[in-house]
Order: sequence, then C-alpha cells, then structure tokens
Amino acid sequence: MNRKDFSVNFNKTKLMGDIMFQDNSPCLLFLHGGSSVGKKRFDKLRESLFNKKISSCAFDFIGHGETAGDVTSSSLESRVSQVLAIVKSQELIQPFSVVASSMSGYIAIKLLGFLNIKNIILLAPAVYASRAYSVCFGSKFSEIIREQYSWRNSDAWEIIENYTGSLLIFSAGKDRVIPNEVIERIYNSATNACSREVITFKDATHPLAGWLDEHPDYLEQVSNKIYNAIAK
Repeated sequence: MNRKDFSVNFNKTKLMGDIMFQDNSPCLLFLHGGSSVGKKRFDKLRESLFNKKISSCAFDFIGHGETAGDVTSSSLESRVSQVLAIVKSQELIQPFSVVASSMSGYIAIKLLGFLNIKNIILLAPAVYASRAYSVCFGSKFSEIIREQYSWRNSDAWEIIENYTGSLLIFSAGKDRVIPNEVIERIYNSATNACSREVITFKDATHPLAGWLDEHPDYLEQVSNKIYNAIAK
C-alpha cells in the first residue's frame, strides 16, 4: 500500500498524519472523534476504500494518536483551524469529501464555512451549542455540553440548511451518547442538499468506527456507500 506520512506545524506542535494514495490526489479527508486512538480508528475503512482506488488523508488532532499536546489546550474552534492547516499544507484539491466521526461531525459542518465539500459523511455525529465553540476542552466545556438539550442552540442547523452537496449519515441504534433527535435534526435541516440519507445499524454503539472494525460485512457496506457517493 502506498502511504505517505507527514507532519504539519501548528502553533507549538506538529500535527501527524498520512495519505493513502493511488495515482490521484486524495478526494477524501477523515476526521476522527474523541477517541485517543485517533486516525488509526479509520485504518480498515480507508484500506477498503484504497482497494477501490480511493485516496484518502487523515491526521491526529492535538493530544490524540501520534500528535502530541494537551487536549485541554484545544477546542472545537482549534480543531477547525487544524483541519484548515492540513488542507493547505497537503494541497488537497477542492471540492473533496469528508468522513467525520462523533465530535468531528460538528467540525465537518463548521468547515462548510471555509471549504468546498462535495460529500459530508457522518458517523454517529455530535452537534454542540454555539457557545461551546471557542471554549477549551475541560470542565467548562463539559459543563456546557452536559446541559440538557444544549445542542438545540447550535449554529449547525443554519449552516447545514445552506449546504447543497450530498449528506450521508451512519447512526448507531444503541448509541447512548448521541440522541436520535440530533441525527433527525441534521437530516431534516439539510433541506437544500442534493441528496441525503440516514443508514442505521441497529446493534451498533456510539464508537461506530470501532464497531465497524469488528463487523467486516457492515464495514464493507459503509465502504461501498462512500465509494458510490464519491463516484457520482
């Protein structure tokens, strides 16, 4: 497999990532959730897509995987900036597609204000209150997001309403972290998307990417759906 490792200077740390490349520029950017495993969580899915001739890029956010740093010094806003630094440094050609898990679901939606994204593919996506955006991860951030229905006061709904690309959501039927209302509202808000679809794995739990690793038939189903979305 052709894999190129890279590092990108970001403030006082280096963002560590890699590109699995065929004979084309990466058309797919993977954004991991809050798991300390980081980008490696997507390895099997990326390898499946690589075998379908799809190049992809992934990296570890600050404090995750191979990227050093203190998670509590970062924020949702910083994560958006980290993505933009990767896109610029690796010269990713727009429009491209984004696969985003959990926390990065919100990051992907916020990126619509900065990037031309053809397909947004979300795995058990989270959405956050607008006032949590610039707050560093830690007790204050946790306090905000633990307020009941805080996510209803998010700018995500207005942003996704104006999105005209394709939206594909994979949800977990046994998710105890993300309320199903979040999934429904993302879908219902995307009224201008050229296509939108929700696929629910009834036995899956919130760490959906990890669950897919343990269920290769479903992982291949997800891989095929992503491939078909990109190939359109």
